[in-house]
This record gives sequence, structure tokens and C-alpha cells, in this order.
Amino acid sequence: MGIARAPALALVTGLGLFLGAGGAGAVAPAVTCGATLTRSTTLSKDLHCPGTALVIGADGITVNLAGHTISGTNAAGGEGIASDGHANVQIVSGRITDFRLNGVGIRGGSGNVVRGVTIRRIGAGGVEGEPVSAGIALVGSPGGRIVGNDVANDVDAFQADGADVLNSPGSVVQANRLSRNSWDGLVLIGSAGSRVTGNELDGNKNHGTEINGASDSTVVTGNTADGNAGIGIVFGSARDARVVGNSATRNDLGLFFFDLHDSLISGNSARANRNGIELFGGQFGSDGNRLIANVANGNAETGIGLSLGANDNLVSGNVANENQAPVGEGGGIYVEASTGNQLVANVANRNLDSGIVFYEDEPGDAAGNSLKANTTNRNANHGIDAVAGTLDGGRNHASGNAIPPQCRNVVCSN
Repeated sequence: MGIARAPALALVTGLGLFLGAGGAGAVAPAVTCGATLTRSTTLSKDLHCPGTALVIGADGITVNLAGHTISGTNAAGGEGIASDGHANVQIVSGRITDFRLNGVGIRGGSGNVVRGVTIRRIGAGGVEGEPVSAGIALVGSPGGRIVGNDVANDVDAFQADGADVLNSPGSVVQANRLSRNSWDGLVLIGSAGSRVTGNELDGNKNHGTEINGASDSTVVTGNTADGNAGIGIVFGSARDARVVGNSATRNDLGLFFFDLHDSLISGNSARANRNGIELFGGQFGSDGNRLIANVANGNAETGIGLSLGANDNLVSGNVANENQAPVGEGGGIYVEASTGNQLVANVANRNLDSGIVFYEDEPGDAAGNSLKANTTNRNANHGIDAVAGTLDGGRNHASGNAIPPQCRNVVCSN
């Protein structure tokens, strides 16, 4: 392609002006839809493209949208920006809309970055059997960073996520707004050692975020998950995770964990959901976890639950007040068909069922849990409704509960 001297160009390389053979100022050639970029490029006006708009063709380049929009026509397989096998690419500062597959699709390479991009209407019309669509897809690309983007694929589609991070260990998803997507705000699978921090994961038609598939040692902190149709935050099939200081409000279930091992769940808030926080045994059990200082108040049914093989966990210093499951159907804190758990210094007051309650699916399958220094006052059932075989560590307190005795199968003081 020759040197263009037009006064206005669609794209200008990040190198800007350079000296031609005669010493006069010259600019790089315009780049059109479908171009393969091999050096850093800054957009100088909008692009409207029928298929994939731009293709990354080299490592270490930056595509700066400079506030402009790349839009598509929802053509099958089309992406706003596609990168396959390239490392240390940065895509920054603009808007991408109306592509069928991904807004930004990065496959392979490492150290790639998507920052400050607004993405809308990706995947419209997608049906089951098509590749899953996402605003940002990071696949097989370790050490990637998705930072400060705003993605809302509020379209009619089988599945159009805000961001997908797949088989990309050590990734960072930070300070994004991943809301109002037709499926999940964020999916992170097979990406150990990642960080998901400070994101808004609100109003998605399935889950706020789903983290799954051996994403061990991942940290999830400081996120909000509000008004999702499914679960605010899902984390499973992992160990050594840290889920700290997140807020989940007005979801079907606030925070849900399964097949989780040796992990910390601490300082989270789950309010006004149907159910607040649940640790579920899943296929292989959930054990060695620490649920510490979480708050699960005012949920329509239960506050905090351990269920079906959630064994040998520590539940300490949590608050579960004013949850609304009726008698026999929930509780502030409940343990179902699980054993070996330590419930220490929790508060469960003013619930419509018991403050702390144990359920057996088979005789004896909820025995062997221990209770120490818990407070359960003014519940509409018992303070503590334990089962035979519960270990009484003492100093449990219960008063003003509606149905005597104040505690069953453990001793409580007033």
C-alpha cells in the first residue's frame, strides 16, 4: 500500500508523522475494515464494518480507539477486533458495538490488555449450538488484563456474556461494569491465580459471575452483584480461593459455592436475595473452608447454609438476622446432611425459622457438628434446633424465641 497524503485519515499509526525520502512530512496509509494491523494504531474516526473490523497481526502493539466507535452488522462470526496468537497487545479507549461473535476476541499469546472500552449489543440473535458470544473473550491467553471496561449485551440471544476468561491463568478482571448481559456478567474457567476485583456485576439475565473449573488460588474481592436473575457470585471446583468483601443484593441466591476446598469466604454481604450464602458439597464435597464475618440479613428465605456434603468447615463470626423462610424451611444459619463443621460465635436473631437449625436427609447425617458461643434471640421457632450427636462446645445463648425449648440438643443460657 502506498503512502497516502489525504488531509483526513481513518487511522493513523502511533508513530505519527515520519520523514519520507524527500524529507517532507508524511502520514501512514488509511486502514479500512478487515485490515491486519502490524504496528500501533490510533483511530481518528468511526468505522462501520460488515464482518470482522480489525485483525491484530503482530505482538506488542496498541490499538487506541481514541473515543471512536467500531460498529458491525451482526454478521455471523464477526468480531470488532480479533487477535490470534499475539502477545502484549493493548486495545484501549473507545466503543465497539453490534458484532455477532465477540466485541474483542483474544486467543493465545500472553500479557494482552483490554482497557477503557465500552461494548454493546454483541451476539444478538445467537442460538444454542453457535459459539458463545462475549463482549470480551480472553481464551488461552495467560496474564491478561481486562480493566475499566463497560460491557452490556442486552440482546435476545442464547448466551452473550459480558466477559469470558477461559484457560488464561494469572488474569486480572478489575473495575469493569459487566451488567445487563443476556447471560453472565463474567465467566472465568480454568484460570488459576486470577484476580476479580472491584467489578459491577449487576442486572445480568443469568449470574453476575461464574468462576469454575480448577481456577485455584483466585481472589474475588470488592465486587457488587445486584439484581441478577440467577446467582450473584458462583465459585466452584477450586481450592485456595479468597472471596472477600463482596456485596450481593436482590439476586435469586447471593453467593453460592460448590466443590470448594481450603478457601476463605469472609466479609461478604448478602442482603435481600431469595437465599443469602450457600456452601454446597457438590460432586466431591466442600471442606476445609472458613466462612468468617459474613453478613446475610433480610433474605426472603435463608441466610447462610451448608448443605449435602459441606463437611469440616469453620463458620465463625457471621451474622444472619431477619431471614424470612417459614418454620421448617430454612433458618438464619442451617446445616443439612453435613458433618464436622464448627459453628462459633455466630449471631442469628429475629428469623422466621430457628436461628441455627440442622436438617437430616438420612438419620445421623447431620451429626458431628459443633456449636460454641453462638447467639440466637427472638426467632419465630427455636434459638438453636440441633440434632442428636451435635457437639456442645458451651456458651451458646438463646432468649425470646417463640417455640420452646429455646435450644434443642445443646444447652443455651439466657
